[in-house]
Parts: sequence; structure tokens; C-alpha cells
Amino acid sequence: MIELKQPPQPLFKLNHSAEQIIQSTHDGIATSRASLDLLAAKPKADWTFDGFIIPFAEAENLSLLQSSNIQIYGCVSKEKDLRDASHEALKLWNEYELEVNTRLDLFNGIDSVYKQCQDGNITLDAEERHYLERVHREFRRNAVHLKGEIKEQYQLLQKRISELSKECVRNIQEEFEGVWFEEAELKGLPAAYVASRERDADNKLFVGLKKADLDVILKFATEELTRRRVYIAAENKCAQNVALFEDLISSRAQVASLMGYVSFAEYKNEGRMLNLSQVMELLNSTRKQLTDKAASELVILTEAKKQFLIEQGKLQDDIDPRIYIWDLNFYARLIKTEKFDIDEMEVAEYFPLEHTLAGMLEIFSEIFGIRFQPVESGAWVWDEAVTVSAVWNEEAMGGEFLGYIYFDLIERPGKVNNGCNVCFGPGWTEGKTGPQYPSVALLAPFSSIAPSLLRHRQVITLFHELGHAIHYMVGQTRFASTYGCGTSMDFVEIPSNMLEHWCWTPSILHSLARHYTYTSVKEKEAYLKLHAQLPAEKPPTELFERFVAARAVDKACVGLNQLHYTLYDLIIHGTAPAEDLSALYNRMRRECTPLIGPDGDHWGAGQARFSHFFRNYASSYYVYILGDAYSQIMFDTRFRRNPMDGVEGRRYRRLVLDKGGSVPELPLLEELVGGKMVKSDISGV
Repeated sequence: MIELKQPPQPLFKLNHSAEQIIQSTHDGIATSRASLDLLAAKPKADWTFDGFIIPFAEAENLSLLQSSNIQIYGCVSKEKDLRDASHEALKLWNEYELEVNTRLDLFNGIDSVYKQCQDGNITLDAEERHYLERVHREFRRNAVHLKGEIKEQYQLLQKRISELSKECVRNIQEEFEGVWFEEAELKGLPAAYVASRERDADNKLFVGLKKADLDVILKFATEELTRRRVYIAAENKCAQNVALFEDLISSRAQVASLMGYVSFAEYKNEGRMLNLSQVMELLNSTRKQLTDKAASELVILTEAKKQFLIEQGKLQDDIDPRIYIWDLNFYARLIKTEKFDIDEMEVAEYFPLEHTLAGMLEIFSEIFGIRFQPVESGAWVWDEAVTVSAVWNEEAMGGEFLGYIYFDLIERPGKVNNGCNVCFGPGWTEGKTGPQYPSVALLAPFSSIAPSLLRHRQVITLFHELGHAIHYMVGQTRFASTYGCGTSMDFVEIPSNMLEHWCWTPSILHSLARHYTYTSVKEKEAYLKLHAQLPAEKPPTELFERFVAARAVDKACVGLNQLHYTLYDLIIHGTAPAEDLSALYNRMRRECTPLIGPDGDHWGAGQARFSHFFRNYASSYYVYILGDAYSQIMFDTRFRRNPMDGVEGRRYRRLVLDKGGSVPELPLLEELVGGKMVKSDISGV
């Protein structure tokens, strides 16, 4: 830990009122517009990289800082008026961004510099050239070259898309739907979870439909009808999003058509590492390999279901042996418990949140040469549960300050309901207003029931999201739009996906593990009131070897579920004729996976609760499968022999992560692995 170091940049004072959020937005937009007006008025003699592009980038840096700074309220605030003000402010910033990117007077200067670069009349370094190409492409993709009614139609459609996207995401964030159950219907659930449920006047218990609730119910509820009711209810929540999503898909298709693309997927994926043909080749290969393996998994799952129901007293002739969607997690857990002697909740006892996070930070320190220094945040955080760390390079790496990570890891009303990172203070390394150091909020909805214990999937989520946060810290560039995770969309998940391999390495899991009773005197005393003695402080390494082996129980079925989302995303944003999006979602799930659902295709609308479809991941959800495939190559090539190899970790950091999005990423990956990113067996996804 760094001692007695004072960060060169203070924490942001996040104490805005709703009125101040809106006012600061209007002020920021007015200031930015005035600076760009002056830039656009420059004579042609100043249409150079230093004379035109750099001032444009500095204005962009400040706009991104101001707009992202108010975004955090909409993601984390307990106050609905602050969340609403944040959403309204982001709407104003998005409209302003569209205004900027359709200004012909700005594009004329940018296009002139671009052509000078293309003609060889000016010489730029790799980062400058890449930034110029990105800015030029962004203006072209925002219809700056169109005129009259077509341009107006484009602008109206983009405004509509932004409004629809935000409304759908807000509906997901604000939903508190659920199902009421008799206590007997919740057999098998962890006692602490049942005890935490709200009860009504009839003593029925309320089960919510958020991700954390689904994870518990679908894994532990022994009553199939309970699992079925919760699953179907979850697939029908946020019903208002169904019509909004149809409008959104239609608007996206119209934008692509106006811009001369055959589909929104083609429009959205322009300029990425892989083209759509290469993406489909990857997905088809993945589907074939996973389908073959899922058939074998299904045989074992079916036998487990039969055996369980017979033990529950059912006659064999009365058993429906098919594996339904709501069965997979339950029977996979049973097999892992019985065949591999793994009790997921007992394993979770070795991963108390605070201790696990501390262990992860030590791993990142050792691999990448960075240090985390706890910061006294005082009143400048949005909730008392939030902690902050200043991130520094180790002395051998230069000792520089890198930025702040805010850890907000406990569920609460109004907060986003999934693990993610929100960069609410982007960074850049130089210029009139630089350096600016990034501030990133790592958000997760872990249980508020003390002690907060992480199941393995949650350990992976935390490691993955922490990987994104570290990328924001070390990926330093001159421009805010390419800083940290500001990379090509089909690259952004690859670094964090690679880090998930550490969570499937027995030695790493063992190093992180410590029974929660050894981290708190209070928990130790409470445990001993119910047990004769404490468990071992650490489990044997062999436990995690079994845990990793048990992954094969449902790995392919889980992968096909992800493939369902991926292919659906590409089809609805592709050239296929319009149809009922809910029916298509259910039909494609039935065709992609071997799992049984309710009869017909009109029983649910799962797409209405899938936030990735409403965000920047639209037509891009494939990046997770691509990330799995490429990260497997990277891990196998450089880290499988020794995941804690600091030499390899620092090389990877310097070669890939430190570049942010400042240069094309695929050549960096190929230099890292020493060849083309080709893998014949991608069934590791």
C-alpha cells in the first residue's frame, strides 16, 4: 500500500441537487457550443491537426467530463428526483452530441485535415491518426454529409432512439415486481434469504424478479412450480418495454436505411476488428461445438431429475424427464453437489465480500504493478456503503497516480441491478486542461444480508468488472474518447473476459478463500453459538479442483443460452422481415438450446428485460462470445503456465491495456500471442 501519498486530483464533490444537475448541464452545453462556434469560424489556414483537431478534442474532453459526471446519479442515487434529473441531463447531452456530430462547419475542417493526412501532406503519429479516423468516421456515420429533409429525418430518428433506449433502461432499473409465495413453496432456499423476505397480512413472502433473486430461486427452490412461476414472471416483467422495443428496432432500421446500409447491424459494426461475416463464422462454429456437448450434458441432467423426483416420492411413470428452462440451474447444482461433493452455499462461506475484494486487489497489484490506497471519502460519496481507492503505479513502474475507483457493491433500491462500471470522470493525459485522472464506479448488486457472501458466479462477476476498472486506470491516452475502455466495441470485453480465467484456476481461488468467521469477531461469535467449533480457515485446494471439474456439468447449455441472446440480437438488427419480437425471442431460444419452455411462442417477452439490447451493445452482444474465444487464446498462450507471472502481466499491460483505444487493437493482440488470433476449438465459451 502507498503510504502518505496525496493524489494530485481531489475526489469529485457529488452533492448536486436535481436543479443543479439540470442547470450545470445547460451551462456546460452553452460553454461547449460557444467554443465550437469559435473553432468553426477559424480560417482555412488553421485547418491543421494542431490548429483544428486538437481544439476540437479538448472541447470533446470537457463535454465528456461534464456529461459523465452527472451520469452517476442516475445509476446509484437513492433519490428518485436525482435519478430523474440525471436521465434528463443525459438526454440533453445526447441531443447536443448529435448536434455537434452533424455540424457541417466543423466537419469541413475535420475532413480537410483527414484528406491532408490521407494524401501524405501532413505526418501524424499512430495515436493522432487513429483519433482523426475515428472522429471523421463518427461524423460521416451521423449523416453530416446529408442535406434537407433526409438529414432532419435522421436527426429525429436518432433523438427518438436515445429517448427510447433511456426509457427502457429506466423501466428495468425502477421495476420492483415479484411473486408472493406460501413459505412451504420456498423449500430448499437458504434460510437467510427466506428470513429477509417481506411478508404480507396473510404471511405470504415476496420474491422479487431481479437477477439476485432469480439466481437464488432457480438454483435452490426444490418445488418446480415455484421455479416455473418465478421464471415466467421474470420473462414478463417490464411489459411496457415490449412496444418501446419494437419502436426502437424500427427506428434503428430506418437510420441504417437512410445512411445506405443494408441493416442496422452492418451500420453499427462498421470499423471494428471483425466484420459481420467473420462474426457469423465464429458464432456458427461455436453453435455446432456447443450443441454436440449440450446433448451429452442433457443426458446427465435428465437422469439427475428422475433420481431427484423419485427420492421425493414420485412414481417413475408420473415423471416428466424433460429439462425445462427453469430446471437447468437447479439440477446442475444438484449434480455438482452429489457427484463433485460441492455445496455452493458452503463454498460461498469462503468468499466474504470485503476479504475477496482485498484479495483480488492484491492479485492485480502483483500482475500489473499497481497499488491501491484507501481514501477517506467523507461526504463526497452517494452512499455510506461506498468505499474509494486511489490507484497508483508501483514505484518500479514510475509511481504515478492513475485515478480513483469507487466500490459500490451492495444492492439497494434505485441502483442499477447488474455488475458494471460507470466512468463518471474520464481521463486524458495532456492539453490545456490535462492531465485529467479518471474516476470509475464499480457497481454490483451483492446481498445486503450480512455477511455478504459471494457465490462463484459472483466472484467471477467481481473479477470481470474489476478488470474493466483497471483498464480505465492504466489505459492512458491523450483523448477522453479513447481513454481506458474507450476501445473498439468488439475489443472492450476481451481483457475482462481473459481475467475470468483466474477464477477458474484452483490455486487462485484457494489464495482468495478465507472462511468468513475468520474475518470478523462478531461473525465468529455468532457462528459458535450454533456450531461446536469453527470450520477450517481455508478449504483444501482439492475442493477447487473439483469445483473447476464440475464446470463441465452445464457449460455447453449455459453457452447456448448466451448464443441465443447473441443470434437474436443480430437477427432483429439484421435484414430479416419484421415479426413479433417476443415470439421470435422464444422461438430462437427453443431452436438454440435443448431446454424446454412453455408451449408455443407467446408466453413471455424476455427481450423486454435484457438491458444490453437497449444500450450500446445493440447488434453487438456477440462481443462476449468473441471475448471468450480470443481471451482463451491469450490466457493459454501467456498465462496458463503461471497466472501470477508479473513479467507477463506487465508486458500485457504495456503492450495492450496501456494503449486504451488509441490504436487498432487486433495487431496488439497478435503481437501479444505471437501470431494470428486463430483457434480451432472455441468450445471454451
